[in-house]
Amino acid sequence: MHRCLQRHDISRLPESEGKKSRRALKCYPIGYCHRDSAEVRTGEGKSYLLVAIEHTSKFAYFELHQRAGKINAAVFLRTLIAAAPLQDPYPPER
Repeated sequence: MHRCLQRHDISRLPESEGKKSRRALKCYPIGYCHRDSAEVRTGEGKSYLLVAIEHTSKFAYFELHQRAGKINAAVFLRTLIAAAPLQDPYPPER
């Protein structure tokens, strides 16, 4: 099939007329974490995946919880702060 398409010069997609414009990635300060949650199916049933990704170093942290709620979100944030390798870049002045 490939040889037949090559013989008739139709083995490639046509070139696009317009150039695709790429936006520059937004710069985030060191320590900025994107947080997200998703419902996932596991062998034990439904669970909630809580994820945090630090943009500059690409440090990722996640936890699975049986329930989604304020208490589990607070626990996740506390353990994220304890597990994160970065310190506050702007400590309070003394």
